[in-house]
Amino acid sequence: MMKIKQILNNNALLVKKGKNELIVLANGIGFKRKIGEKINEAEVDKIFVLDTHEMVEHFSYLLGTIPAEHIYMISEIVEYATQTYQMVINDYIYLTLIDHIEFALKRSQEGNFLKSPLAWEIKKFYKKEYDIGLHAVKIIQSNTGISLNEEEAVSIALHFVNIQTNQQDMDITLAITKIVQDILNIVTYQYKIILDENSVNYARFITHLQYFAQRVVSQDTYEQQLTNEQQDNELYMQVKTLYKEAFACVQKIRLYIYNKHHVLMSKDEDIYLTLHIRRVTQRQTIGGKKHE
Repeated sequence: MMKIKQILNNNALLVKKGKNELIVLANGIGFKRKIGEKINEAEVDKIFVLDTHEMVEHFSYLLGTIPAEHIYMISEIVEYATQTYQMVINDYIYLTLIDHIEFALKRSQEGNFLKSPLAWEIKKFYKKEYDIGLHAVKIIQSNTGISLNEEEAVSIALHFVNIQTNQQDMDITLAITKIVQDILNIVTYQYKIILDENSVNYARFITHLQYFAQRVVSQDTYEQQLTNEQQDNELYMQVKTLYKEAFACVQKIRLYIYNKHHVLMSKDEDIYLTLHIRRVTQRQTIGGKKHE
């Protein structure tokens, strides 16, 4: 049995169960109730278990100040994530989503839309989370009549990324995605083209860049051991001679990596990046001119 500690609104209660404070939801569960009254778990639709008393207090305050239907709206978003992608999510996500979505709704009504600096990274590397964000925007519009833009979908997606990683993991992930984006910018600027993101070569290039960026972040330079130094130099010179524009692009990447991350790329990495860039750009044309 649970004992009512505080009535937050008609649909939400703060209760005590043993030594633990819990927040429970159910339609009308707070109507005509009294503090100290006992309730049965069978009466409850949703139980929130939060780690600290501070979280419980903050959540209690939010539940007492926002429309009850917004809580069920957020529950629908979380349910979509858990059922569609089998995500393991703790109740802290409700706290962050309530804060974010309530503020987003207020900003939207004032015509104030924020641009997410992580939009590109989230769309490219966190497709499941981004899909949750897009679905959340649809749920929000269905429940409130307020239309949020795709930037808000990105911001909501980021909550689901964060909830599955610790801060150190998140910092590393952001550093890796920043390196990947910067290298793609160098390539597109060098060739003055838009890469075909649906091509196999692009997918392979992105995969290579992600592993390369991970090595840069961990300061672990890659050096494949070829048969001998002479063979190493011969292949290096062959690639440099055959694919001049791609090789020149790699030298810009090499300079960026050294200046920004103090990592000196190996000849092997030069070779593999040159080959990837050649493949991903060789079918791109501008004004009828084929590169490479």
